[in-house]
Amino acid sequence: MSPRGEAWTDRLTAFLGRPEGRWAALALAVVAALVPLALHNQFETDILTDMALWAAIALGLNVVIGFAGLLDLGYMAFYAFGGYAFGILSTQAHWTFWECLPVGALLAAAFGGFFGFPTLRLRGDYLAVMTLGFGEIVYLAANNLQITGGPGGIFGMPLPAAFGVQLGSPVDYYWMALALVVLAAWVIGAVARSRTGRAWAYLREDETAAQAMGIPVTRYKLLAYVFGAMWAGIAGAIFAAKQTIVTPDTFTFQQSFLAVAVVVLGGMGSLPGVVLGGVVYILIDEYFQAYTASYSGLIFAALLLLFILLRPGGIWPSRLRLSEVAGAPARARSAPGGTGDVAAAEDPTP
Repeated sequence: MSPRGEAWTDRLTAFLGRPEGRWAALALAVVAALVPLALHNQFETDILTDMALWAAIALGLNVVIGFAGLLDLGYMAFYAFGGYAFGILSTQAHWTFWECLPVGALLAAAFGGFFGFPTLRLRGDYLAVMTLGFGEIVYLAANNLQITGGPGGIFGMPLPAAFGVQLGSPVDYYWMALALVVLAAWVIGAVARSRTGRAWAYLREDETAAQAMGIPVTRYKLLAYVFGAMWAGIAGAIFAAKQTIVTPDTFTFQQSFLAVAVVVLGGMGSLPGVVLGGVVYILIDEYFQAYTASYSGLIFAALLLLFILLRPGGIWPSRLRLSEVAGAPARARSAPGGTGDVAAAEDPTP
């Protein structure tokens, strides 16, 4: 990566970390919310919604891959839990969208913990195979169980409503997806700056050293899977409401691999980077499908390889990821008692 390429992202990251930068990010979100009103085109608004949903997926997966340094090749399984939770509960129990939304998030988080527990002792290739197997199990179950509708899926879900007003237009779904991106970025950013985020940083760099420092590795691994899966569950419920149908074909290994590729392309550990990764992926996919649908995936893969070779940190590399591990020991030595926040991460009290 060239020094000039690092410089502009470093300056922008530093700016976003200041109060005026946060206000600028909020203003940008407001502008993004107003964009569909100027389009007057349902197709373009649907593309914006897909961008926001993929940005939310990338933010959740970034917790697992970028912050904790774990691997998840079956992440879209949690997306499926959110979608099927809304589909089943809304059609069979007649729950509203807002009642199904937290259930989808909690169900995805619970299965994130259930899935994460057997992987605690696995690393490298074994962890990759385990996560891949979990994603395939969920896909096969959704494809064969009667409650999920089998290959045909579930359809006919009711439209969301708020304060007696039905939310069924493309703009409404875009606003919901955009609100999810803003909320996810804010919450995940706060967690990344906390003791939990610093513990994940040490876990990512050296799990053995982190355990020797007194960091409860098991707890923080499970927390990463649970916390990351929750956002996929919420995004899956919004996607199911937008499509009014949920089928197993939406949650294949190919989709999970693309989610990993989006995080790598945007910049692992970088919140603005992974959001940009989701936007770039949808832009490439939609633009080239209009001309050559057969080669849109090939073009995205070629672009990904090009970035890995020329800019391995991604579109917007993580400034925090490059500096936090080098700076944390100094902070630990200067902290009262000399133990530091990360070594004390096991104790949540100040």
